[in-house]
Amino acid sequence: MRRICLSSCMLLGLFSAADTLHAEVVQVTGRAPVEGALSYAREQAMEDALHQASLQAGAQISGMQLMEKGVVSTDTVRLSTRSQISDVEILREDTIDGMYEVTIRADVDEAALCPASVQSYRKAVAVAGFGLAQPQQATLGRLENIEQGLPRWLAAELNAGGGVHALDATRISLYQDPRRAPSAETAQQRLTTSVALATQLGAQYVVSGVVRDLALHTPPKTGLVSRLAGFSQAPVRDFVMDVFVHDGLSGAMLFQRTYRTEGQWEAARNEKTGFATPQFWATSYGSEVADILERAAGDVDEMLRCQPFMARIVRARGNRLHIEASAAAGLRPGDTLKVYRTGTLYNLDLEPRTELTDMAAEAVVKQVQPQFVIAELGGPAERLAIQRDDMVIAW
Repeated sequence: MRRICLSSCMLLGLFSAADTLHAEVVQVTGRAPVEGALSYAREQAMEDALHQASLQAGAQISGMQLMEKGVVSTDTVRLSTRSQISDVEILREDTIDGMYEVTIRADVDEAALCPASVQSYRKAVAVAGFGLAQPQQATLGRLENIEQGLPRWLAAELNAGGGVHALDATRISLYQDPRRAPSAETAQQRLTTSVALATQLGAQYVVSGVVRDLALHTPPKTGLVSRLAGFSQAPVRDFVMDVFVHDGLSGAMLFQRTYRTEGQWEAARNEKTGFATPQFWATSYGSEVADILERAAGDVDEMLRCQPFMARIVRARGNRLHIEASAAAGLRPGDTLKVYRTGTLYNLDLEPRTELTDMAAEAVVKQVQPQFVIAELGGPAERLAIQRDDMVIAW
């Protein structure tokens, strides 16, 4: 009897840029043995160089072992990338010790996670307030409003992208002690407060975060003239934040990433700059922070774009369903949604898991109201035991 005893898949971040969706200029050298025609060796060396360049944006490693009668009969490891390469420039090529070498410079982009996705409904996302891990660091420049100002800026950026409908929940903080976030979660990386917030606002996902560091430090003086003249540079300020995305149905964490940058803080020490003000953005530090926030919004938007559209059923009567989805979701009369029943599954440690069961039924949208949608089934909801808190999904 043959069975799969191991299957693993992990994302290997070979470089720090692997976590982004932005282009990076890389320079690599490909090699191939010269064993026949020189043109063939050159072609193989070029393929090797392009493969190395693609690894710069991250690689996916999957392994599998097949066992037969307790003995490993097959052991395979597969390496794949999801990168796009453009603007390839050959810098050098030569034959050295029987090896053909090609050095290239190229732009490398990590390809979209789900380029084939055509589902265009806007998912409701509640953006909660961000915690400030070290409040005393916000005193200089009076940046205390960053706890609401930053997530409001993030929500506006997400809405501008058009892929999600971001709801302002910045007045609500999910973490009592931001220094330990997200340790407030359960052992299964689930945040119960995110479920309550999502239910309250009718959101499918919850975005939260923590500003870890706003420290100011004086850069070392460089250059002989600067040291002799005692030239004073503007202090450098750090910016480090964590961004989390939780599923509003189960509370499970879907996304966690740390963003960091720094920039010169040219504002006067007694200036009440405030976060996200014109004076703040005018500093070199503000410019760096704007870039990192734009990148974070793009990462969250890309991750959410790959998720299915889901909405709760708030009432089921006869063949009519009332669905908690606003007109901003983009649903239109005639659209079809698959119906799923929600339930609870307990694992071996008796930990609860949210389970969705496909009811092999479709609901056709009939009316789109400002705050809810009415859809109809092919038969009575009672026959399928469809009830409040079940879900409709569009993949």
